[in-house]
Amino acid sequence: MAKSRLEQMRDQAAKALSAAPPADRFARAQALVERQPNGFAEKRPEGPAHDGAPAVTTNVANLRVADSAVSRSTEPFFEEVNIELIDENPYNARRLYRPERVHELAGEIRADGQLVPGLATIRNGRRVLAGGHYRFRALKAAGKTRMKLMIHPNLTDQQLYQISYKENAEREQQSPLDNALAWKSLMDEGIYPSESAISEATGMSLPNVNKTMSILKLSDGILDIVKERPEPFALTTLYQLSLLERAAGTSVAVAMAAKVKDEVAVCRDVTDARARYENKPVRKQKETSRQHKLHAPDGTTLGVLKDWDSGKVTFEILLQDPTKRQALVEELKAKFAVGEA
Repeated sequence: MAKSRLEQMRDQAAKALSAAPPADRFARAQALVERQPNGFAEKRPEGPAHDGAPAVTTNVANLRVADSAVSRSTEPFFEEVNIELIDENPYNARRLYRPERVHELAGEIRADGQLVPGLATIRNGRRVLAGGHYRFRALKAAGKTRMKLMIHPNLTDQQLYQISYKENAEREQQSPLDNALAWKSLMDEGIYPSESAISEATGMSLPNVNKTMSILKLSDGILDIVKERPEPFALTTLYQLSLLERAAGTSVAVAMAAKVKDEVAVCRDVTDARARYENKPVRKQKETSRQHKLHAPDGTTLGVLKDWDSGKVTFEILLQDPTKRQALVEELKAKFAVGEA
């Protein structure tokens, strides 16, 4: 079956992207898209409101017309899409975003434009990001209304996660807490059945996947500190924090997490603190004695007798009269059969 004009143009765009050097791919792809029939895309007018440069905008009606053809193809193609038509990846590997990075990237976009397109697929007539969430946020912060995308039709849920995971690893890897939150969601929703499946999908060893998931056992107070500044919290540090909290309690672990966040402490400090608490001898619980005052026949206080639940008994008596004192000593010796020391 002969290909339609629309499909032929998409094939040309895909070939241009794969053959051209990275610096030229997007300009060449845009040029090809601009020459497509008006039924698919329309040129936006030049002017300050549109950055003064010709480009292609894909609107809702055009997306609906194009999607039926795209759904029959698996070849990637380039688009520039209104941000309102883009949804974030529901299975994104990154869950924590640094505001300072968003604003830094927004400044770069204001100065140079969006140099690298995001990655997306098509679902229900909308574009769903697989990768490029920092760029998506930065475009909004920069006041832009369109986003350049490489569209990969028919991505599965697992591919949405895997693409975002790999893209982050190449640019700015997500934190261990990102991974823990994402993996829990993926397993809860049945995208991956187990931690072993996560290990296979990411290439991370199963013990490290287990350690990563243990992060979620940390108390909310510690997790809040980690979310404020995830960078200092490597996987080993977070794992040691979970062991410290188990050994020393939440308040000690929260204080240590704050030090790590402020870079006053590192993983070794957490490990040493945990070891100290784990090796700390168990303190004996202090017993409370019962006290009984001792009196002479005439009512004079002679001393005090103490006894404890453990069985210990002590007493102190003050006898000024040496004869009485010696008599008491002899009586006690005879009663308890005390030998000479």
